[in-house]
Amino acid sequence: MNTKELLKLNLDKIGITVLLFLLTSFFFVLFTSPETVKSIWLLVLIPSYVVSSLLYQSLIKHSLLLKVLRWIVFTPLALLVLLSFVSQFAPDKPPKDFLITHNFVDLSDILRLSKYRACAGHQTVDQWSDEPVSNMQHYITTDPRIDTGQVRIYAPFDGYVLGDAPNTMADGITMIPKSGIPWWPFNQWRINLPHTHVLPEFQNPPIHEVKAGDIVGYANSLGRYGQRGVGTQVRVGVIAIPPMFKNGNGEPFKKLDSVFNYMTDEVFAEYQEAIPGLQSREDMIISKEYRLVHPCKFEEGGPSFFDNPPYFEMRRMSIELIPIEEQDVYIGVGINDTEGKREKGMCDDPEDFVNNIECSNQ
Repeated sequence: MNTKELLKLNLDKIGITVLLFLLTSFFFVLFTSPETVKSIWLLVLIPSYVVSSLLYQSLIKHSLLLKVLRWIVFTPLALLVLLSFVSQFAPDKPPKDFLITHNFVDLSDILRLSKYRACAGHQTVDQWSDEPVSNMQHYITTDPRIDTGQVRIYAPFDGYVLGDAPNTMADGITMIPKSGIPWWPFNQWRINLPHTHVLPEFQNPPIHEVKAGDIVGYANSLGRYGQRGVGTQVRVGVIAIPPMFKNGNGEPFKKLDSVFNYMTDEVFAEYQEAIPGLQSREDMIISKEYRLVHPCKFEEGGPSFFDNPPYFEMRRMSIELIPIEEQDVYIGVGINDTEGKREKGMCDDPEDFVNNIECSNQ
């Protein structure tokens, strides 16, 4: 048989190719944890199609084996399509018990938080929406003088704490309220704190019931990146597949919202006490309308599939330390105190406290 006949398209070959590509991508992501999605990965489709063509050709004379292969290929693909369809449906609002009654961190361990929709870090956007590019979560930077392995993460409400992916379909600690279904990753609201580690006793099995205020883990990303991180993030939303890939970044969440919209007045009062001048929850949220008028800018060269990932232009440590929307708030510094934020920003690295007398006096 000539090459043209061997590589001729048909539904069986396409199905095998798609399944091989998905399996290859799954194991690559599982074992390498890439920070960004690259278009060059699509080249894997070429050898996948060649393998599928050879496999199909070897079975074409064995009708029974070919039928078995079709069941093996098209059954998981059909289930994936069904899951993708079902995962899109979720309530517009979380259940009543999705209410933060205990803060998920000790604010005494925190240096700063970014506002919702800030141009902070890299893009995190509500999938398949008309949201402008921004970071629709809150970065939580820990005090550099504190080992992140000692920064506790608490259960914000009565419910379930889930271990890391793949059970949660997201990195770090995930928690859902008691009304949720802990073994089902879709269609329900959850709080996720990436770059954190759940306590060992919560890892196996990966579903455990907890009470508000229970310690569930630590802000320590050592296991994933080979070095300790400087904090975590907190996001509220619903998992849905397939994830949206935009500007090289994959986003599994839809219906993203600010965590400040789901905490009791007592918990929010802790933030008001720690951040002078913080009046309302809206002070921690940059509006969609503002972001549309003042779009985030990527660092030079971004965004592209080859950035790792495409980070926003922060201009930290420069004369433009605080962007116009004042995207960061610092613990112990007035929310409108630009100069105070600038001084705090000069001391957000552990080495600063060794080399800078002014930082050591803080």
